[in-house]
Amino acid sequence: MLTHGDQPFGRGRAPVGPERCLITMLQVPSRGRHSIRMAQRNLRDQRRELRRELGRDQVLDAAEQIFARKGFHDSSLREIAELAEFSVGSVYGLFPGKDDIYRAMFRRRGAEFLPGMRAVLASSAPPRRRLLDLADWQVDFFLRHPHFGRLVLRGGSVAPPLAEPPGDAEMVENFREAQRMQAELFRLGQQAGELRPGPPQVLARMFSGLVSAYQTAELEGTPEQMPRAEFHAVLEAAFLAPAG
Repeated sequence: MLTHGDQPFGRGRAPVGPERCLITMLQVPSRGRHSIRMAQRNLRDQRRELRRELGRDQVLDAAEQIFARKGFHDSSLREIAELAEFSVGSVYGLFPGKDDIYRAMFRRRGAEFLPGMRAVLASSAPPRRRLLDLADWQVDFFLRHPHFGRLVLRGGSVAPPLAEPPGDAEMVENFREAQRMQAELFRLGQQAGELRPGPPQVLARMFSGLVSAYQTAELEGTPEQMPRAEFHAVLEAAFLAPAG
């Protein structure tokens, strides 16, 4: 029998600390003890993965700032590591290299950007209203992520982000999907007689160009900023169907 001093467990004294843990383990069948160990191991794995994801986000946040300010080719992994408060070796433990960080940035923001666009376009509002709502959502998205917004503007937002470094298939497809959704909105608006005639794909790119121009002024805080209502008036003048 297990004892503590002269008193066996359970006789006149409640076990505490390690004693309680040991008794609990002895009372649990071996299959149950295995389940406990597996649960503890899974919890450790989950914590380790959470720390890894937090570390990746920290590196990506830093990379957005560096790339937005200096461009891809003039930025170094050391600068990203210093801003993220990581060693260079730790960054390599999270990403194979600078190209992978760049691509991961676009994938991360694309995972938020495209669903947001779909939500706006799924509205039951008339196409002309959805066009303005979509412009507002895109401008506000890049205001929430200003460094990423500046990075996108460096490469131009009316073409896939391929300038630096070569984009992968997912990045290109995300861009094309965004353009397809905008073109579909123009097709619907033309069918409803609300949006101007013309090739929907071309109109979609023109729309992106106007949004980017307005977004630049918003991000840079220039004195020539245009109120949102005036921006809406520009979009309506450009894309609404002619009266009559």
